[in-house]
Amino acid sequence: MADRDPQITDRSRPGYDEDFAAWIAHQAAALRDGRFGELDIEELVDEVESLAKQDFRKLRCALRVIIQHMLKWDYQPEERGTFWRRSINEHRERVWGELASSPSFRPRVGEAIAQAFPMARLKAWEETGVYKLEREPKTRPYSWDEIMCRPHELPADRVPQNLNSPDQGTVDFDD
Repeated sequence: MADRDPQITDRSRPGYDEDFAAWIAHQAAALRDGRFGELDIEELVDEVESLAKQDFRKLRCALRVIIQHMLKWDYQPEERGTFWRRSINEHRERVWGELASSPSFRPRVGEAIAQAFPMARLKAWEETGVYKLEREPKTRPYSWDEIMCRPHELPADRVPQNLNSPDQGTVDFDD
């Protein structure tokens, strides 16, 4: 164990509750320099544990937004638009990002969906006023595959079959 720096007194160290940023900087410097006697172990443990909780909340939040917009998509088809689709796709990317950085969350996906669904249903109802969303669905209506892979097409997305694909050259719209 590294010796304690005699010039640093307990009073000269930033306190966790006094200046969090300075406390973090001091803890990082003490770790880096091997000054383990200066570490605030109890608070460090709490902070490290909170990091995993924060990342799980990010996963759950991204799933909530996806489910919320899927519910709105399904219960308000006349309002479908690119915003909902973009949001679904963006939040799918966030989910994949969280799972890539924390693969240990994969077995907890069902838990995250179960926690996200009630709030997604409530938010979808608040934003749409669609009565059915207030009463149903009570259980989650989407599987993992649907949440992460179901396409959300708009009428403008359906390209007539006689058009060339963009990678085959120009498209003649006058045909």
